Amino acid sequence: MTPSLSWVRQRLHFAFLPAICAVAFTQTPLTADELDEAISAAAARPEAPLIPRAKFSKLGTGPIAKLSPDGRFLAYAQDIDGAKQLWLITLDDHQPQMLFSSKMLKGISWSSDSGYIFMETEQGIGMIAMNAPNQPAHVINLDAKKEEAFYGVDITAPHAFIVSQRVENQPGKTLFRVSPNGERTPLYTTQRYVSDFLPGAEDTPHFSIEVNGTGLDVMRIQDGETTPILRCSITDQCGLISYKPSTETLYMRGRFGDDLVGLYAVDTHTGTPRRLHRDPQDRFDLNSVLLEADTQTPIFTGYKDDHTSFYGLTPTAQKLLDDVTGQIDARYYYIEVSAGLVHLLIVDKSGDQPVPDISLYDPSTGEITKPTEGLTAVKNTSLTRRHLAPRVPIWYTVGDGMRQQGYVTLPLGKNPKTMPLVVVPHGGPWGRTNGSFDIRAQFLANRGYAVFEPNFRASTGFGHQYMVSGRREFGDGRVQQDIIDGMNHILGRGVGASEKLAIFGHSFGGFSVLGALAFTPDIFRVGIAGAPPSDLAKTIDHYRKVRDTPDFDLSLAFYKDQAVDPDDPEDRMRLYEKSPDKHWQQVSKPLYIWAGGKDSKVSVLDVRDYVLRQQHAGKDIMYLEEPAAGHSPSTPIAREAYFYMLEKALAKHVGGRMETAVSRKLERHLKRITIVDQSSR
Repeated sequence: MTPSLSWVRQRLHFAFLPAICAVAFTQTPLTADELDEAISAAAARPEAPLIPRAKFSKLGTGPIAKLSPDGRFLAYAQDIDGAKQLWLITLDDHQPQMLFSSKMLKGISWSSDSGYIFMETEQGIGMIAMNAPNQPAHVINLDAKKEEAFYGVDITAPHAFIVSQRVENQPGKTLFRVSPNGERTPLYTTQRYVSDFLPGAEDTPHFSIEVNGTGLDVMRIQDGETTPILRCSITDQCGLISYKPSTETLYMRGRFGDDLVGLYAVDTHTGTPRRLHRDPQDRFDLNSVLLEADTQTPIFTGYKDDHTSFYGLTPTAQKLLDDVTGQIDARYYYIEVSAGLVHLLIVDKSGDQPVPDISLYDPSTGEITKPTEGLTAVKNTSLTRRHLAPRVPIWYTVGDGMRQQGYVTLPLGKNPKTMPLVVVPHGGPWGRTNGSFDIRAQFLANRGYAVFEPNFRASTGFGHQYMVSGRREFGDGRVQQDIIDGMNHILGRGVGASEKLAIFGHSFGGFSVLGALAFTPDIFRVGIAGAPPSDLAKTIDHYRKVRDTPDFDLSLAFYKDQAVDPDDPEDRMRLYEKSPDKHWQQVSKPLYIWAGGKDSKVSVLDVRDYVLRQQHAGKDIMYLEEPAAGHSPSTPIAREAYFYMLEKALAKHVGGRMETAVSRKLERHLKRITIVDQSSR
């Protein structure tokens, strides 16, 4: 997915392991009937060996693969022991070169002339010049506390990128074009928060999307004049894609009154949007758009559906897709294209790919090669695919008649009707579970559990109505009931034993765990919650303190509309009365909780308060607090401790497998972070 900053930066979306957003070629979506086939196939296969949790823990957040615009190079960054190794691969001979390893590397981008790799780090932006790839250099500092941010590569300049920074003694902030030597050229200054920015060349306008009250204004900026083009609502998911000067057309993503997010061409004089493409299945939001390099016009659209689908917008583009799909068998992809379509990079993140399979397609020969084969970074983190569990999408109807979607992962060699079932609600709640490889689901399946991951109402990617149908229904409401209804459907399909049910989730998923044990205390045998808010109003309070910047205004308006108004005492009480925080005493089943001591999204103090109440009441509870962690465990040993807590809880209470051996390193780490352990009974 290539989401606009105006959507990504507004959502309070929490997840244990960040999902890789990807697109793929058109596939026939699996139907619910195919779950029966998957059940039979998984039961007929030999049971998988117990894979060490340390092996799962080292997978991290997955690699980054970026094709250079000229199609000559591939930059590849892979997590190894808590740091990212950055490799450069020359594509004419597939020769790899390891450039460096860093714990601060967050992302990489190519300059438009392919002469530089720009690196987003925790401190700012660095760069690597192709004429001296072994000499990385720091270019510019960015201070997030001052709302300074990286806005991506400048496609109108040969080698530059865009940042926002504050200027001393000047109100507002300025968008700068920055060259590799650190020279800054001011482009635009505004006192409003800029959620998306598209730079222009000397004779073409810039475009911005700016927060204005409870909406977003799309602005045209040229010759010192700023002109509003159109206005987007709080849920339109507007984003800038590119500008075609010859027709004065602005390409955007958004809803513009439709239920689904699609690709639009906007007349920059009238502000009239004209839809160019939407999901042919009429179910899913636009996920990504790829551009023709010379004209900056869209040539491919991608949708994250049950897996992913990709469409060519020209006959040439569609033919390329047809050629590639004839040679590659995968369901979940993202792709990148070089200028002139010299190469297509295809990154397979399907459910059975623990390390993405990277392919390079050469349209001139029709051949596909594997540029990263043999890299140490790939070998060291691979799991054996034949031991991985099948993961299938499923559609079902919940109690009020709404059709919803989710995923089921099935352990190998097990009787489906007698196996334990773990329900795993996703974070967000404005996010979704997708069809890519999922570390948590595979870990649980390897331990002998069936896994159900519901995309309850409020989930994103399925259209506006799907998302807003969860409006103000959190806590003991319709969203929580969706999770239970979906679980009952899975049980009714012959997956899982009703006396062996567990629930596990992180962030909003953790909120759902607390709610499940409080509101349906007789259903689940155990709950495992990571970074769980117990009261959403308190969580918004905490997040607002951390993000006390103008960009939070729109987020706050969204939360007030969709969840709770933290500034309204009556509304706070309305949600509190339905919250796990209010009903904590109803929890009677064992509860295991993890929290990060430096969490900027969920206050660790609130988590501690909830745990202490349970502890003092003599409840069966275990609490791990990772002092250096933020919202999720970020180091291999921290992830291993998290997995240990998870498998210990499940093995003890619903009877799956567990790796009993504990390394001295993990043992010492667990002693340091275990704050409460009343789980011995």
